[in-house]
Amino acid sequence: MIRNTIVSLVIVAAAFSSGVWAKDASKEADKSDLVAKALKAMGGAEEIVFVERALYEDGHYYRNFGGDAVNPDAWFHAPDGSRVCKINLRTKQLTVIMEVETGDIRDPRVHYDGKKLLFAYRKGGTHNYNLYELNIDGTGLKQLTFGEKWDDFGPEYLPDGGIIFVSSRGKRFIPCNHSPGAQIFRMNGDGSDILCLSANNVRDDRPTVMPNGKILYDRWEYVDSSIETYHDVWTMNPDGTNQMIAYGGTVRPPTRVFAKCDPMPIPGTDHKIAAVFTPAVGHRENAGNVMVIDLSMGPDDPAAARQISPPRDLGGHHFLSFGMGGGRVGFRDPYPLSEDCFLVAEDMSLYVMDGSGTLQEFHRAEKMVHDPRVLRARPREPVVPSRLDRQSTVGRFVLTDVYRGRPEEMDGIQRGSIKKLLILEDLPKPISYYSLPGMISMDGTHTLRRVLGTVPVEADGSASFEAPPLRSLYFVALDENNIAVKRMQSYTMLMPGETQGCIGCHEHRTSTAANATGVSGGGSLMALNRHPSKIEPTPGVPEVFHYPRDIQPIWDRHCVSCHSAEKPERRVILTGDRNEWFTQSYYTLFAYNQISDTFGRYNTEFRSHKPYGFGTGASPLMNKIDGSHYDVKLAKQEHDTVRLWIEASAYYHGTYSVYNREESAVAGALCNNVKVEIGIPLDGIVNNRCLWCHDSAASMGQRVRKGKMNVPKHCWNLYNLSYPEKSMILLAPLAKEAGGYGWCKDGYGQAVVFRDKTDPDFQVILRTIQAAKTQQEKAGWYELPGWQPNPHYVRWMKRWDILPERFDAAKDPIDPFETDEAYWRSLWYCPPEAKTALSPIASPTDAAAAGKQFRPNWE
Repeated sequence: MIRNTIVSLVIVAAAFSSGVWAKDASKEADKSDLVAKALKAMGGAEEIVFVERALYEDGHYYRNFGGDAVNPDAWFHAPDGSRVCKINLRTKQLTVIMEVETGDIRDPRVHYDGKKLLFAYRKGGTHNYNLYELNIDGTGLKQLTFGEKWDDFGPEYLPDGGIIFVSSRGKRFIPCNHSPGAQIFRMNGDGSDILCLSANNVRDDRPTVMPNGKILYDRWEYVDSSIETYHDVWTMNPDGTNQMIAYGGTVRPPTRVFAKCDPMPIPGTDHKIAAVFTPAVGHRENAGNVMVIDLSMGPDDPAAARQISPPRDLGGHHFLSFGMGGGRVGFRDPYPLSEDCFLVAEDMSLYVMDGSGTLQEFHRAEKMVHDPRVLRARPREPVVPSRLDRQSTVGRFVLTDVYRGRPEEMDGIQRGSIKKLLILEDLPKPISYYSLPGMISMDGTHTLRRVLGTVPVEADGSASFEAPPLRSLYFVALDENNIAVKRMQSYTMLMPGETQGCIGCHEHRTSTAANATGVSGGGSLMALNRHPSKIEPTPGVPEVFHYPRDIQPIWDRHCVSCHSAEKPERRVILTGDRNEWFTQSYYTLFAYNQISDTFGRYNTEFRSHKPYGFGTGASPLMNKIDGSHYDVKLAKQEHDTVRLWIEASAYYHGTYSVYNREESAVAGALCNNVKVEIGIPLDGIVNNRCLWCHDSAASMGQRVRKGKMNVPKHCWNLYNLSYPEKSMILLAPLAKEAGGYGWCKDGYGQAVVFRDKTDPDFQVILRTIQAAKTQQEKAGWYELPGWQPNPHYVRWMKRWDILPERFDAAKDPIDPFETDEAYWRSLWYCPPEAKTALSPIASPTDAAAAGKQFRPNWE
């Protein structure tokens, strides 16, 4: 039902007050002037457009569209019922422009002529948002985008006549949760020629046009870094080129663990914006504190952001405070009129707010209010000329000087020591489940990585190379021994035909390129005196790793003769026997800190590391495979495989099809998260016989309960689910004479806990592990016969048109590696005239070949 209504409102003259906002006499006196100040700043306009609707159902700020990855009946959009209104700020007359009793409306934007609106609308009985236009008098509703498999929202008019918007057409999920991700797209004003502008594997949001014609937006992403800390303000050209951090990207107060949302330029300035800082995973609707950010101070200066809204208790601001999800306290959708005048929403009220935080309410609704915008004609911003070559399948990076960077991060790097850049790709996720890395990694990366290859760095530190467009890329600087010196922990990307320059490695973003003369004495960068390099793959090394297939055989050839259950030298076991999540060797490498420990924290908060502080440069394992460790020397191909696996974040499974299957939690009977308990029925045994020496679970390998089995770092290698009788928890306390290791002592210091295998406690532990083995084999394990992929993986691969609808996982064969590859290739950019209709693969085993023919089907 859609109708137009005119309603008279009573002016709410009472001042808004809060228990955390102390009244001030001067502020009270000024309140009567705020509406007049707003009307003056509106330049003759008097009307404000906004939306009334309920809050979104989920507490995470980003779960406001789309469906749940693992529950086909769960949707994140707002409940039914909303309306678009306009209010005259002087008379308080309210007009309902469009009202719907089923479905909902969000994100209204006013056209440059002030005569029509652009917004996202979910029709009643459906679950997806599409973009619509509507005349300001409520007539002429026109649908611009059409989608049943994705959502389009957050639109904005462009000065060239196009529309920029946010969409889940990128067909990927947020890596740390079972929620769809979103990227920025653009299209013509009539909805045609849709083009993706982002390779983000997490979430872009709220694009808007700056006074210079560029796009301001917020970008959430994490590459080997905290899942919460890096939600920052970015800019790009309207064609997607020249993506650049505007504010954020580093950890420092006051923005630590705050998402910087809803950025809007402030009229009358060319360098100041308003934004909302919402804590951690956010309050609903991005509610938080309104901040003014001076972009001229650079993205790294904490003094650039200052709070202007009255204080609100947003809850704890501590790291990973998930409890804040679901909060509604705070201000939303700030719309700057000037440096000292803003429109802002809070709960069911609309306010005028000045630069000191004084508020005057001018409308109170029966539902939550959102997105106040001035209804008026306005001049178009300058049109930024496009730098795209839509027919090109490559772009170009130009690096000025890899040695130029922040002194604290580049200290000790000798000029000439960096020889190559390793190019890696963060791979999108077609399905996600639990909020932690699952079976992908040891509490490290949430995503798989592709190794594209290397390009040379010249003697002057410059590099120039081609790279594929619209791919999430990041770089590692390698020395002459191919060891990581420095590493990006953020992604970058190119648009088709774009040439993108960067000054250095982790340089201050306010830096400008030096007048490069080159080591050779010429007048330009050495890398520009030749054609751009092409990325050179490493021979014999897979692009996407699978630990059991690519890494374990190397340990079998070189290591297990000394490091097995039968011969655990230095208490190290490097066999491929299964544990609760991974294998003995994979656990052991992390338990003994052989892999860069920054991969071992899924919330690596800091992106600042000393040289050789990340990847192979910080992995002691590299010193054990170079011939210096008991003459263990790997062949070149083996060595390259191990080092590039580490650089790719040392993940375990090389396919998303295994992500959080049931076997992830099969050993729940062994696990408990209480400090001194190992599990039921093992708690009493451990308490009575182990805690003489192991005074906490952590010193034995910290345990967690079944419901927390998505934190694999807590499991380590106490249990062997391939051969339960070889479990370390059995052999370490068993006397050598009985076939054990004799490592553990009893309460009297004797080197034995179990004198033989007939000990009742020994038998209880053994039977418990055997039961877990049976459960794991019944549930299915990738390397065991009868394994089937996660059913949700199959469902979404069908939805993304990778698997045919008729595919039956119970009967039809599937190669998950080829299916993943077909999915990734389906997202690769292809010139417009080369696009073909997207069709499901005829056979799952033909997925990789079919993927080469896929084209992005954004329209």
